[in-house]
Parts: sequence; structure tokens; C-alpha cells
Amino acid sequence: MNYSILFKDKETKLNIKMPSFFTDLKLDQIKDALYYSDADKYLVPYFYTALNNLEDIKYRQEVFKEFSNKEIYQKIKQFFIRLLTIYNAYIENKEANDNYSNKSRRLKIMNEYIKIVNDINSYLSNVNFNSLALNRMKDWFNGYINGKEFKSFVLRIDEVKKILDGIKFTFILKGNEIFVDETHDNDKDFSIKINEITSVFTYERHNHIPDANFEPTPTVDEEIYAKLSKLYKKEFIKIIEFFDSNKEFYSLELLKIVKEIRFYFTYIQLIDKISNDNLRFSIPEVSLDYDEISTESYDLALAIKFNFEKRIVVTNSYDLKGNERMIILTGPNQGGKTTFSRQLGQIHYLARLGVPIQGINNKIHLIDNIYTSYKTEENIDTLDGKLKIELNAVKEILDKSSSNSLILFNEIFASTTKVDGEDISNLILDKINNIGCICLFVTFLTELSKRNDVTVLSSNVDPNNNELRTYKITRTLLLGSAYPSSIQAKYGLTYDKIRRDLDEN
Repeated sequence: MNYSILFKDKETKLNIKMPSFFTDLKLDQIKDALYYSDADKYLVPYFYTALNNLEDIKYRQEVFKEFSNKEIYQKIKQFFIRLLTIYNAYIENKEANDNYSNKSRRLKIMNEYIKIVNDINSYLSNVNFNSLALNRMKDWFNGYINGKEFKSFVLRIDEVKKILDGIKFTFILKGNEIFVDETHDNDKDFSIKINEITSVFTYERHNHIPDANFEPTPTVDEEIYAKLSKLYKKEFIKIIEFFDSNKEFYSLELLKIVKEIRFYFTYIQLIDKISNDNLRFSIPEVSLDYDEISTESYDLALAIKFNFEKRIVVTNSYDLKGNERMIILTGPNQGGKTTFSRQLGQIHYLARLGVPIQGINNKIHLIDNIYTSYKTEENIDTLDGKLKIELNAVKEILDKSSSNSLILFNEIFASTTKVDGEDISNLILDKINNIGCICLFVTFLTELSKRNDVTVLSSNVDPNNNELRTYKITRTLLLGSAYPSSIQAKYGLTYDKIRRDLDEN
């Protein structure tokens, strides 16, 4: 059974290269917050790989819904932490010198491995899941436990235990020499003492991998094992045969499950760290409809940063209905427009990963890709002007976009005259209107808001203080002077101020 807890049917080929829009949307910072541990770096390609169909997205969303039950989440997480610990011990032991002491540790690791697998299977069999992914996991463990390979493995370990239990001996320590005898005296049974001595050599005590060139000095237990192997040749031959044929006892399919399920764990850890009464997460309704709504959403990268700095994040909402596709967003400088554009891009991308997204009551259109064009600088190497760079980038975006794409333009064409900027922008918006995709156009060109095919949003200032930003984005009507008044006030260019200065002079 080729089971995946992340992919419903056919596994998607993972992207190892970061998507081009990640930096503009600060998704790279979200990625870093998720996978800050070196042990979780292998999860990065999963974060780079968005899902393309609703069934795969629902498959993951169902798991997150199951894990909203904290009891189930904590129990399963604890089991898989144990499985990962055992795997690390297994790798360490496999790479260590293959002496009798390491074989003893390996037997303990094997016993713990069997115990954990049985514990998980017992727990899963008594829980009724609603998600297809966790029900499949339940079936996988049940099939693995009852499979021929695992059963045979358990029987062979039991045989080794019986052989070891049958080895009785006494030993004499005379100076630096050890003498072992197979004769057995119940009153002088040192085998129990030896077990106590060798029991300290467990995987918990060895959390580093010895250097390949390091040769340990002979220890008491190792010398005893060596002498016993000569006294019990037949028994030790069987024991060695068992270890030689079971070096790779950890199931590769189970290892895959152990690694994939951490995709859920790391994201839930981030949610638990960020979420509060103001900043919430929810599982979005992802559909093929173009109607969208997002309530009390926010820039997650900013929330991660502000959480560290103990600062408050402002939330914003938006909705699109009917034929609404193109959004014109304008308003004063430093009013939250770029932050809103990142927020919009983030929630569309994260929705495609099948994870909970920022805000509540989210309904998101399933996009096929995100294209961004943010502020650019002149390219000194090519001597291309800023306008040419932006036009080339826009052309490439328009050529690639489909009706299911998301386009985010952020304050482009600022280097042109107002008239030229409006003319170029109108031509681009005409093209986007023909493509039929969702587009956010952040601009200072308020004349664009007069088009009858756009939805107009504006960042706001405090009505009592034009210089104070609220960082709230709201729908508005035609914008002829949404932000010039605040700029005029900032630089002393209001009519009243100019009139006073003229009178004084």
C-alpha cells in the first residue's frame, strides 16, 4: 500500500526551487518561521508545492479539522515523536561499530519499535476519524501489524530473547582478567548483575554518532559477550544471523508517514504561536467560483514579526461578488496598501496548500498561479530604464496568465508622467479584463478608479488627523482626492496654510 498523508491519490512532484513570487509576498519569511529547525528543512519542498485540485486540498483540510481536537492531536503527535526518536536511534546504531554491545542496543531499539507500532495501532483502532487521510493511516498500521513481514520480525525477536534467556553463566573478575564459565550456581548468578551493567548502554545515552575512526577500548560487557560467544557457539551463530538479516528493520513506508505528518505539526505549532483573540485562523472554503470573502485577515509574515516584537497587527476584510475581478487599491503613503496586497497573495497560496489561513469566514477561488510585479529599480548592468523593466515584466505576466490566475501589481509605473501612467495602466487593465482573472492593482493613479469594471478599495486615515494612518482597507466610490489632502497637510501645502503664509509675507 503506497500511502501518503499529504496526497490523496497521485503524489505531486515536489518543487525544490522557491516560487518567484515568494519574496514579494514574504512567503519566504513564513517558510523560515515554519522550518527554522534543521531537522525540518526537508519539509520546505512541500511548502513550495501548491496543490492543483480541490480533492487534494480537502484531503489535507480534513486532517487539520481532526487535529482541532487537541486530545487527538497531542496523542498522535506524541506517538510520532517516539517513532522519530526511535528512527534516530536506529540510524545512530546502524552507523556505529557493529560489536556485541551495539547489537544489544539494537535489540532494545527493535523492542521499542515494536511496542510503539503496536501502541499506535491500538490507539488508532479505537478512534473514529472523519478524515480520509487518518482512516487510511489507521488501515495502514493495521495492515502493517498483521502483515507477514512484521509478524515474522516479531517472532524472530522472540526467538532471540529465548536464546538469550537460556544462556546462564558465572564470571570471575581476577585483577584485569575476566573468566566466564557456563556452569551455573543460583546463589552466585552474576548474569543478572551483567544485565544491569549492560542495560546502561541504551540508545538514550548515545545521542551522538561516534567518529568512524574512533576505536573504543574493550569494556567489561564486550569482553563477556566475546567469551560467551565461544561457550555458546550455536546460540551466538543464530543471534548474529538474526542481526545480520535485520539491519534495515525500520519500515520505509512508516518513515515516510513520520516525515510527512510533520507538515501538519509544524503548521499547527505556528498557529498556536500566532493566534489570539484578534489574529485567527480558519480552514477556507476553496472553490472554482469567483465569489470571494475574507474576514479579519492579515499579513502572516507581518504577524510573525510583530508577535516577536509584541506589536499589534491590524486586520482587514474584503469580498468579491458576481463579475468583480479587478481591484483598484489606492490611498496615502504608508497606509497598508502593500501589506494588503501581500495578505491577498498569501491567503490564496496557503489555501492551495490545504492549510488553515488567516482570518475567518474565508471563501477563496482556486487559482492556478500567482504573478507579481512590485516596485523595481533601474538595472545598471543592462542600462534598462525602470519603465522598460516594468513593461517587460508586465508583458511576461499577461502572456502567462489564465482566467484562474492571481495578478498583483504594486505601484508600478511610478516613474512615468501621470497621463502616461494612466494610459498604460488602462491598456493593461483592458487586457486583464479580457483574461478574466482576479487582479489587485495598487496605484496612486486615482483616475483608474473611474472605470466601470473595477472594484475600488482605499486605505484610510484618521478623519480627525490626516497624518494618522488607520491601516484599514475599505470599499469606496470614485477617488479624486483620497490621499492628496494628507500629503498636502504633511508638507504644509493646504489652501489655508498657503493663504496664511502669503498674508504674513
